Amino acid sequence: MMITSFFKPKRTRNEEEEDNNNNIVVTTNDDNHETETDDNGDVLKKKLKTTSSLTTAQLVTCITPMSSKKNLTPAVAKLLFHLQRRNRDNGDGGLCWRQALHQHLSSPSFARLADFVESQRNNCTIYPPPKDTFTALNWTPLDQVKVVIVGQDPYHGPNQAHGLCFSVHRGQKVPPSLRNIYKELVQDDEIDTFKAMPQHGYLERWARQGVLMINTVLTVRRGDANSHQKKGWEEFTDEVIRAVDRNSSTGVVFLLWGKPASTKMTTALTGRSNKVTRHTVISTSHPSPLGATKTDSPFLGSKCFSRANKALRKMGHNEIDWRVDGQLPTA
Repeated sequence: MMITSFFKPKRTRNEEEEDNNNNIVVTTNDDNHETETDDNGDVLKKKLKTTSSLTTAQLVTCITPMSSKKNLTPAVAKLLFHLQRRNRDNGDGGLCWRQALHQHLSSPSFARLADFVESQRNNCTIYPPPKDTFTALNWTPLDQVKVVIVGQDPYHGPNQAHGLCFSVHRGQKVPPSLRNIYKELVQDDEIDTFKAMPQHGYLERWARQGVLMINTVLTVRRGDANSHQKKGWEEFTDEVIRAVDRNSSTGVVFLLWGKPASTKMTTALTGRSNKVTRHTVISTSHPSPLGATKTDSPFLGSKCFSRANKALRKMGHNEIDWRVDGQLPTA
């Protein structure tokens, strides 16, 4: 009888946590694989720490219940590789995005989208980079969403887009629409923590507090705005909005800036009118220089941020600290 495995060194806690964080599930042929189950009781195989040696074909087995692998193509698995499978901020206590979107992620529509994105990445420069495609979902777990801001498509210039609508990397010039967003925050006399215009446009701090900043389309070709429209992202982000609606018992605040954002919510929640009344919808014009002062519900002067906080308090949520610097507020 072979007893070698009995004397294998015990895995350290750091090693186990690293595996859990990467959460990469692949099928292996060695005899020492570890078998485990996911939240639904589906059997999963051994977890690896890195992906550097994985081929595209191997990615099809990553981060999904074995019973569902038949629904994934290599392109789908590759696209989803950076969408976290579990909620890191609160362990496994809440439904994660992968679980909530599972049916759509296994659909022919999403498979076609994945094929398109892979082809585009193989032939031209696409923003944001793969690791940032799902930043909005990874930084704002489903069960922590309190506010939804809907954008259109990512910035198409170098080093700008990183997966949050309206947000850009530190060191990049603050875009015109975001400058107007900051201007509105500064002049809102009910937001007493926002006193001066920030010097950067990195909005991670909002996302970490429960502000889901999701573009309607999550990728774009370099220098070609709207180039990935009508390829399947719209259906995916419709499902994201529906998941928020299904998962929120107390309601969320929708900040809808511009007609496309309002249309997006209407399209996503068509037929659910009796169920969405618990949400608060604040609609204004778009914060772009051309739209911010439109006479029909202008963005500037709307006090949309303080109104959002008032609505959150009524729902029993903590309000958002709209500053972009500083430590996160404690719950």
